[in-house]
Order: sequence, then C-alpha cells, then structure tokens
Amino acid sequence: MKKKLSLVIYFSFLIIYLELVYKLFVLNNVFSINSLTIILFSIPFIMINTILCSLFSEKVNRGISIILSLFLTFIFVSQYVYYLFYDSIFSVYSVKEGTGQVFGEFFNAIVKMVSDNVLSIILLLMPFILFLIFGKKIFSFNKGKKSLVIESISLLVFIIVSIITVMFNDKGMYSLKNVYTKTHAPMITINKVGLLFMECLDLERYLFGFKEKLYNVKPSEVKPSESNKGDDIEEVKYNVLDIDFDKLISEEKDDMVKSMHEYFKSVMPTKQNEYTGIFKGKNLIYITAEGFDKIAVNKELTPTLYKLVNNGFVFENYYQPLFSVSTSDGEYMVMNSLIPKEGVWSFYRSSNIYMPFGLGNVFKKEGYSPVNAYHDHTYTYYSRDESHPNLGFDKYVGCGNGLEKLMNCKVWPESDIEMIDATINDYIDSDKFMTYYMTVSGHLNYTFTGNSMSYKNRELVKDLSYSEHIKAYLAANIELDRALEKLLIYLEDSKKLDDTVIVISPDHYPYGLKTSELNEISDTDRSDKFEMFHTSLIIYNSEMKENVKVSKYVSSIDVLPTVYNLFGIVYDSRLMMGRDALSDSEGLVMLSDRSFINENGSYNSITGEYKSFKSDVSNEYVDNMNYEVYQKFTMSSLLLYEKNGVYLDYYRKLGLYEDREE
Repeated sequence: MKKKLSLVIYFSFLIIYLELVYKLFVLNNVFSINSLTIILFSIPFIMINTILCSLFSEKVNRGISIILSLFLTFIFVSQYVYYLFYDSIFSVYSVKEGTGQVFGEFFNAIVKMVSDNVLSIILLLMPFILFLIFGKKIFSFNKGKKSLVIESISLLVFIIVSIITVMFNDKGMYSLKNVYTKTHAPMITINKVGLLFMECLDLERYLFGFKEKLYNVKPSEVKPSESNKGDDIEEVKYNVLDIDFDKLISEEKDDMVKSMHEYFKSVMPTKQNEYTGIFKGKNLIYITAEGFDKIAVNKELTPTLYKLVNNGFVFENYYQPLFSVSTSDGEYMVMNSLIPKEGVWSFYRSSNIYMPFGLGNVFKKEGYSPVNAYHDHTYTYYSRDESHPNLGFDKYVGCGNGLEKLMNCKVWPESDIEMIDATINDYIDSDKFMTYYMTVSGHLNYTFTGNSMSYKNRELVKDLSYSEHIKAYLAANIELDRALEKLLIYLEDSKKLDDTVIVISPDHYPYGLKTSELNEISDTDRSDKFEMFHTSLIIYNSEMKENVKVSKYVSSIDVLPTVYNLFGIVYDSRLMMGRDALSDSEGLVMLSDRSFINENGSYNSITGEYKSFKSDVSNEYVDNMNYEVYQKFTMSSLLLYEKNGVYLDYYRKLGLYEDREE
C-alpha cells in the first residue's frame, strides 16, 4: 500500500497558495522579495494547522482539517470580495459592528461582484475543492506522537525566526518592525507578511488596543509656522486660531497628548488668499452625492450637473479616495477634513468626541439658522443618527424619523427629487441657512431590475451605445441631476440663488461598476491606481461671472477647509488633515494604503516606487512626503483614540471657541 503524505505538505500548499494568489489578485506584485517573507510568515500557520489535525483519531482529524481548510479559504475569499468593493480589507471591528447591516442591504451587490469575478474566486477555492475530493486518498490523518513533537519544535523555531526577522528589519518608515509595533497600515502589512499575519495582528489590536506611533516632529521635516500669536496671525493672514501650544506643551503630562500639541504647533497653516471670504454671509447647500463620478457628467443627459461642474470653481485634479467603510468614510472626509481611522467606523466614533469644526457647529456659530441635515434612506444607517447631530445640526432627518411621511421610502434606492421636494420648505424662506444632503439615487446595483431610479429613467438612456450597467448608472444619476435642477429652480423662484453656494462631492467612485465598464465612458484610464479615484468636485455660485480653474491636486479632505476659507470663517487649518485648495500650499492626495500623488509625482506604497512628474524631485523630498502622509494618518487615528471606553477627545483639550465672541 502506498504511503500517504503528511498534512504538513497539504497545509503548506494551501496557505502559501492562498497568500500568493491573493497577493497577485489584490496587490498585483507577487513577483517580489516580499513574497519570500510571506512564505516565511506562513510557516507558523502551517505548523499550527498541522498540529491541530494530528491530535485525535483519523476520522476526527480529517473533520478538523476540512473545517480549518474551509475557514482559511473563507478568510481569503471574503477579504478578496470585500477588496473588490472597497479597495481595502475589513477588520474585526467592522465584522462586529456592521456586517449584518451591510450584508442585508448589499446582498444583491455582493452576488453580482462574486459572479463578475467567478474565475478568480474559483482559483481561491480550488485547493479546498481538490482536498475534499482527493484528500482522503492522498493524505494521512493518523494521530502521530513523533510527528507532533517535530511539528511543535518546528513551530517554535519558526516563530522565533519570524520574530528575529521582524526585529532586524527596521529600516524605513514601513519596515517590518514598524508595521508590527508602531503602524496600522493593513495593505502595506499584507504586502510584507501576508493576509493571515495581518488578520492576527488586527485581532490582537482589537482585543488589547493599539495607538499608532507619532514620531517626534523635526523642524527639517515639517515646516514650523512663522508664529502662533494673535498679532502676527493678522499680519501674515493665516487661517489659525489663537492657541497657545507652548503653554499646552509645558503643562501636559501625557506624552501622547504632548506629542500631538508639538505636531500641530509645527504644522504650517494655510495662508489666506484672494478668495478668502468671497462667499461670506451666503447660504450653503452641502451635498455628498452617492456614487457620483465624472462619467455621469454629460451636457445632454445631465445638463444641470454639467453646468455645475463646468462653472464656478473648476477642479481639474480632484480625487475621492475610497476607504474601508465606503460611504461613511467618504462623508467623514468631506465633512471633517480628517482621514478615517483604519479598522473602525470613524464617523460613528466621532459621535463620542467634541467636533468643533463640524459643519453644523461652525455655521451655527456664524449665526445660520436652520442648520439641517437630510438623507433619503434609513436614518440610522452607518449610525448617522449619532454622528450627524454631534456635528451640530439643528435636526437630522431621514427615512424612519420623519422623511418617510413626506416621500416614498419603500423603493430602492429612493428618489433625490422627492427628498428635495420634501425638505425645501424647511429652510428656503430663512435669511441665512446651511443645509446638508446625503443623496442615495446613484447607489448600486446598476441594473434596470434592481434599481428603481435606473428603471424610472430607462427610456432616457436606452439608445446609448454603452453596456447595460453603464446605462443603468447614467439613468440613476439622471435622478440626481433633476433633483439639482429642481433645487436651482426653488432657489431662483425664492430669489435665493445668487445668495447660495452649492458644494457637491462624491462619497466614492461607483465601485458597483467593473473597471472595463468605467473605461467605456471615462476620458482617463480607470485601471490606473490613482485615476480610479479621479473625479469631479462642485463649488458653484451663480454670481461668479468668471470660472476659476484649479489645477492643484486635491481630495475630499480639502473640501471643508476650502469652503471655510471661502466663507471667511475663522478656523485653524493646522488642526485639519486637508488644506484650502485655493491657497498657495502644496497639493496632496492620499489613498487608503498611504500612496500619494501631487503635482510633483506619485508614490505607490505597495511597490515603494515613486513616479516623478518633474525632473528635480529628490529622494529627500519623497521621504519627507512619506513622513507627512504618515503623520496625517497617525494624527487622524489619535484624534479618535479610545481606551476602555474613554476617548482622548483632543479638540476639547484645546478649549476651542470658548473665549470667542459670538
């Protein structure tokens, strides 16, 4: 009888295969030195699984091996599908807090995503399928004391080797040592040590807490502000508040808070400019548009969107990066000028801390009333019923707490037109109002059978020479376009149009479409890492007689400080992660994996490659930009820092606005 193979061979193949195939599909750089490191860090997982399948009788061991194989395969398949949606991985926290909610409402989208990528998923499933069919014939499931000892010793040896490898790989900001001990950068970590190791690291940090290392600020790396004193602020006209950081630093005993004071003191604030205050006293309608993208802008099909995009401030290089909590993270960036904290629901967490620069809080201090927020879907989705009131809105209304009485909330997705009709009377007759909308008509799925807005506007796109999904996407955005058309009519009829500024940004690109579908209609190649997120930002006021073209590279975190500067609002630009897009500060767009792009070049954090757009970009410049990106991610994380249910609440420690005259 032919001797059967040890399970260590099977688990070696299964785990290394899954890691490398996942790396190929997600990171597209399987042929790199990091793949060898991933193999090394896979060995402890191989030994653990082998040991667990060697402890009992042959029948029980085989059952355990099947369960473990299924579990491992499920991890890789589910993370792959999630990545296809959100360009990131889901964390333990996300599973705990939101899986039921997201799975319930996105089930059809998940099914479509799986069907669109069925061959890739089959490749991930193949080892498990083959094991089910041939495993019993090929592998031994016997209990073996001798092999168990060898496997246990091997496990210990490779754990020690892995630890040594981590400790001695300490060169660079994203070295193995740093990503293990100081930095929560999931995609970079996966690239270096694999998905399974990242999952364990994520679980450890969830259970025991983790705060990212904030390096001491060095003047050579982060430009210091010229002065933080009141008289000098007026002279140089910086967007800052009178915060005595020197006093705060000298009195602070907590090292982490002290480091934050030192960082914010050292950040160069944005200088006021010719556009500062040009919209002062005007009304503001601030819209986050679900799934909106530049491909939806068409002169004939969506004339209102076309008008708004191409008039007023015209942003040529605006990007809307996608983070792991999708729409909620998109809203969080646009409404707070902060980078989402990886591994948590950032907007929900922010409901537990003081948010002085929140839209509602700021405009109420400026004397605006009413200051309302609306969403034409379930009002509790993404816990907006907690996050949005904390930003200072007089009221936040959605389907379930009042809007369902005024419009049809029983279709999917709901109509943006009906939301405008249902809410316009709340504010249109007011002297100074600020209104926020989160739309939903442009939501996936982009089909004519599963999307009521696509179906409603089907006749308007039926003759277009695009694929079915693109036509359905355009049809859904016709609803947004006509909602905006009605909004402009309401404003004009009430003689409020000239006195109202409209700001519209997407929450994320339409990830319900395949890249090939996006490229049917896009004027840029959306398969590019950065171009995938290149889209449109609208800042429009009918009184502007000449367009202002903005070529600077800007993103969603730059919208809020840009708006505050335009409205002449007193705020502190050092305390935001974005910058006024109209200032003389350098542009910077950061993706969720800490890659970045600006007018000088682009940096891919996964490959470590910098592509220069100019001939005089130095290595020192790239290093300093990486440092700046790291600090912004870290600071955003620390602003939401919580331990044992107690939040750091950093903004409150600064006493912001307490001494200001209203």
